[in-house]
Amino acid sequence: MSRGENPMATHLEKTESFDDAFFQQNLPQYYRSFLLGFRKVARSFIAFNLIYILLFVGELFLFFFFLPALTKSAMAAFALGALFLTCFSYVILLFYYQAKKPEQLIQLRDRFLTSCKQILMVPEGEAEHHLSLADALSKLAAYLQDAELTFCKMPKIIARFSSYSFSADVVKMKLLLLQQAVDEHLKQVRITPTHLEVHASLAGTYVALSTVYRQMALEEKYRVSARLAIEEFSILSYYAPNDPWVHEQLALGYHDLGMPEEETREVETLLKLRSQDKDVLYRLGTLYFRQGMNAKGLQVYEELKRGNFKKAEDLIASYGNFS
Repeated sequence: MSRGENPMATHLEKTESFDDAFFQQNLPQYYRSFLLGFRKVARSFIAFNLIYILLFVGELFLFFFFLPALTKSAMAAFALGALFLTCFSYVILLFYYQAKKPEQLIQLRDRFLTSCKQILMVPEGEAEHHLSLADALSKLAAYLQDAELTFCKMPKIIARFSSYSFSADVVKMKLLLLQQAVDEHLKQVRITPTHLEVHASLAGTYVALSTVYRQMALEEKYRVSARLAIEEFSILSYYAPNDPWVHEQLALGYHDLGMPEEETREVETLLKLRSQDKDVLYRLGTLYFRQGMNAKGLQVYEELKRGNFKKAEDLIASYGNFS
């Protein structure tokens, strides 16, 4: 088979029994239910820490406040014993919460997945089943980022601690969701191995997963996920070299991975396929200027200026702005 021949479909064929509109309309209620459950888990751990912090601070304050009155050794021993008991019980319960929380997060994810399957009209083993689940999981992981920003409305000191703890839980939950999304993609690939939409979606999930690994400072896993994303991009490029949709997905993926040279190459290819698309030309000019390729950027600017493109002046304003 030659490279020019394309045996792969860009989009999955819809099965007669699959009502995508029904599935999408019902997803928001499951997103809300999941987010409420997640906040409950996260807040319970934060409340546990805050209660013990306040308890310990209060005991210390009372100990030093009544220190002159603690002349009897028995009373002093009792006060110190209370402090020790508070610290000891905190450590024991902390280990319990830390062991319990991963199970709670996995249960939340599994309940969400089960809810999605109940409204997904396509049985397992048919096209769209696993891809739909993977898409729902990936969107939920993205929604968690917004939930993190609106979580804390507390006094500054408490809010900072709560935000730090909640952010760590968000990252862990996103990791669980995206790992499950990868698994669903792989199941779909085994069912429909020659559909580009599946590979494009899988590539996007690997990109999102690599971002989470980088947040967790897991560089080795970050590199593995990025490499797998690039491999999926290679599949798209090989089997559909002349499909504009494919090169659009490639450009977006390389952008998310922070690979400007590869992104520029894909946008150049996209421009060849859409030679009259001024927005693509503008996008290419912006990439040229960001990489210090000013000569090419100016050529793009002149072409847009001749075509009376309204964004031409916005493009020249980015001259010299390296990133």
